[in-house]
Amino acid sequence: MKALPLYRRFPRRTWTRMLGWYAKSPWSRPAISFFIKRYQVDLSELAKPVSDYRTLAEFFSRRLVPGARPLDDDPEVLLSPCDGVLVQQGVLTGGHFIQAKGQTYGVDELLALESDVARKFLNGCYWTIYLHPRDYHRVHAPASGKIVGYGHVPGTLYPVNPGAAERVPRLFLQNERVIFYLDTAWGIVAVVMVGALGVGSIALPMALELPSHRGRGTVESVWFRSPKAVARGEELGAFTLGSTVIVVAEASTATLTPEIVGTFLRMGRPLGRFAREEG
Repeated sequence: MKALPLYRRFPRRTWTRMLGWYAKSPWSRPAISFFIKRYQVDLSELAKPVSDYRTLAEFFSRRLVPGARPLDDDPEVLLSPCDGVLVQQGVLTGGHFIQAKGQTYGVDELLALESDVARKFLNGCYWTIYLHPRDYHRVHAPASGKIVGYGHVPGTLYPVNPGAAERVPRLFLQNERVIFYLDTAWGIVAVVMVGALGVGSIALPMALELPSHRGRGTVESVWFRSPKAVARGEELGAFTLGSTVIVVAEASTATLTPEIVGTFLRMGRPLGRFAREEG
């Protein structure tokens, strides 16, 4: 019998549950100082003093002082929904993403949508943002509009750093993820929060209850009868450890900015630009 690679044999979900329990317990409070030094966290941005944080999880999903993440003034700019490095962007030619080492997968697979529903994203644009442990880990709306629905895709919890993306085939299809669907003036924009090894939970302040870390299970897609209005920059959710966010825009509604690939983006800075309608 062929041995599985170490990253497949590692008890990822058990490890994540244990780490999540520890991070949310008072026992983790002394680890905050180590975390700050290890990852050189910018304390000037904190909304409250370090001494006020009761657990490592609370510190990790910290809020920032007002004005720490100003939004770009141009209303036709698609905002970065989070802090992180833009590791990849591109056009969904034929509805396909290109992952590390040329691996491909379909937008219908990532969003777990029926192919006819996912068709509106064919030849649209996508952006993949990696959040380092030191980064601000709250995720915001990249454009104003209405949240028309959300999806929850159960899965495993591989690491999502660039190295793991090269080693694990079709990584983002295997990990648990939550997807928001925003109906904007330029069409539908999907914001995908991808879980990762060590991510204790994905918090959703919009009062959406999602079971986490259940492994295999039923894909949930919920479409609201009364869509929820959301302003650009408004918070959608938060991670409790490092992860990845993928933004997907409808075909012909947004354009790419090639020079920003590989750079660190703060939430609220330009990610792309919505295309103007002809005429």
